Amino acid sequence: MKFDAIGLSYYGYWHGPLSGFRTTLDDAATRYGKPVFVAETAYPFTLAQDDSLENQIDTTGELVSGYPATVAGQTKWMNDVASIVEAVPNGRGLGVFYWEATWTAVSGNGWNPTDATSGNGWEKQALFGYDDEALSSMTWFSHS
Repeated sequence: MKFDAIGLSYYGYWHGPLSGFRTTLDDAATRYGKPVFVAETAYPFTLAQDDSLENQIDTTGELVSGYPATVAGQTKWMNDVASIVEAVPNGRGLGVFYWEATWTAVSGNGWNPTDATSGNGWEKQALFGYDDEALSSMTWFSHS
């Protein structure tokens, strides 16, 4: 089978520590001789609710150690994930896609596009606060 690159999803609260993620990325790039990228990742900037729908992350016990549910914790998470991708051997780390950066809890922005009141379980992990203003964690896009 021919392919050009390998995309992996990574959520530390589901998939384990960054060290394991680093090993997986490095192994995939080396084993297959192909570039790798993070197809999706996200991290919460708060544990507070903004709608009535259950969220993906609701308690401190679901967080990754060393990464609080704060804007600073979200920023640190993204910078650390990006650093791991940048360090993939032989320059094979392509980049990172953030999952649902704009998925805030506003009417019409829910799971069901035909139901404006459907809500979503990801607003805590958006890159926009509950005031709909961009969070400073967006600085990770300029990570170098």
